[in-house]
Amino acid sequence: MNAPAMAIADRVWFDTAQAAVYSGWSRKTVVRALQSGELRGKQHGRGGRWRIHRDWLDEWIGGDA
Repeated sequence: MNAPAMAIADRVWFDTAQAAVYSGWSRKTVVRALQSGELRGKQHGRGGRWRIHRDWLDEWIGGDA
């Protein structure tokens, strides 16, 4: 049996789906913000998974990005 998933609010790094849940925005909006540079994130290789630090996400949510 797998260990329970870490609560969203306790995470430090998010993928786009988790960032969408945390922020209250849709996953599509999160991805568009990442692609435009409005939201800071790291992507490993073109087309790779995005990783977003909670601090960056909080700045974006608060309008400080």
